[in-house]
Amino acid sequence: MSRVFTSDSTGAVIHVFSNDHCPPHVHARHRGEGWIARVEFSYLGGAVTLLSIAPSRNAPLRRTVNRLLDDVLAGLPACRRSWWETRGTTCLNHRWLVALTPDRVELSPVPVADAKRIAETRYDPDQELLWVDFEDATTLEVRARP
Repeated sequence: MSRVFTSDSTGAVIHVFSNDHCPPHVHARHRGEGWIARVEFSYLGGAVTLLSIAPSRNAPLRRTVNRLLDDVLAGLPACRRSWWETRGTTCLNHRWLVALTPDRVELSPVPVADAKRIAETRYDPDQELLWVDFEDATTLEVRARP
């Protein structure tokens, strides 16, 4: 388990677990209120998404959840670093990627025109750079967006 940071606005402690599964996500645990939330993030975009809160009987108010999501978004570089250093993957291998512009890429659930299949990725948390190696032996450098 890797502690990432403490959410200032909610008091929840943010962790990445070493035995966790894709997609990349963090666990936010609030001991005092007795809830744990899972928040998903990506190496390609700046969105964070609530995956779950348990137990439901202790679920925080929506405004608390929104503050938690804001704090995870603000700490996204630290979340990415911790996931990469703990898990060693971006969870993007074998996915389809479309490079719309040099600075804008999107995942596609299915192969579409101009999509390439990702063979492997490497991430540099210090520079917030992602290198995407495709199955056609080409490589794309992507700056991880906040």
